[in-house]
Amino acid sequence: MKKLLFIATVLFTVLSFSSCKEDDPVPMIWEFSDYDREAVSAVYAPDFVNQVAIAAPSEYSGDITLKCTNYPQITLNANNADGTFKSAEAGFTVIKVDDNTLKITFEPIPATGEKEIYDVVSADGKNGKETGITNISVGRVKK
Repeated sequence: MKKLLFIATVLFTVLSFSSCKEDDPVPMIWEFSDYDREAVSAVYAPDFVNQVAIAAPSEYSGDITLKCTNYPQITLNANNADGTFKSAEAGFTVIKVDDNTLKITFEPIPATGEKEIYDVVSADGKNGKETGITNISVGRVKK
């Protein structure tokens, strides 16, 4: 009985060590383009829950394009029947431009004062059998 318990323990330990990092999904990698770098802050940090953080002042009107470089097929998790994500409170809309590109369009909103307004959008990536997910935090902040 002790031999069987010992063998089971060794087998469990070997399996535990061999299945660590290889099973983790590959983070989605994003590039930003076509935006006013003076007005819009865009950060990619794959180690955080909201891997992409974008912020613009409440009076800003314009776009930013996000392209996923390692997943050729992405899906925007929309909140509208037309396939877009719209946040009326934070004043932005996200559309899928092509297979791996999203575009965020900002519309001016009433001044946020001392309060900052954020909303979170998510996108799923697919590359063969590999899948990934990104949370995109989009905010309107005081300038």
